[in-house]
Amino acid sequence: MRSRALRADSLALALALALALVATPAEAQRQGKPRLEAGRVAIEAVGGAYAGIGGFLMGRVVGESVGVSMGVESDVTRRRVGYATGAAFGTAATAGFVYAVGSIGDTDGDFNATLLGAGLGLITGIAADKLIFNVGPPKPGESTRAQWAVINVLALLPSIGATIGFNSTRRFQ
Repeated sequence: MRSRALRADSLALALALALALVATPAEAQRQGKPRLEAGRVAIEAVGGAYAGIGGFLMGRVVGESVGVSMGVESDVTRRRVGYATGAAFGTAATAGFVYAVGSIGDTDGDFNATLLGAGLGLITGIAADKLIFNVGPPKPGESTRAQWAVINVLALLPSIGATIGFNSTRRFQ
């Protein structure tokens, strides 16, 4: 379990470094871009993750309800439709939140780049879950702390991607 938590911490650190490299203040000044504000970037990343979780939960309910209303009898199919709808809603909610916070004041960015970043973050999270972490139901006697750490890092990936996408296209209005 400790190695799984260490991998989650290492992944979070690598993503934070990537965000710092993408939007360095010196490069932003040369291009006439607004300076990055640490508080705004933190709100974009953390708030976007929670908006994505909320969007996922709403989308999952909507998707499963549509499956029920269409007469889908298989529980597995209903769950898959709910998961896909939840992923779409969560990605859109993450991108919307990051774009809204980033566009406050005299700055603006490209929503398509923000949405693309959130989508790439989602794909990275799914791949990391399947290839590296393989998060599943806890086994008897297994600590859930490490599992929750991994899940939180995976939930941050779409938000970090959206934040990178928005801030890489950030400009004055």
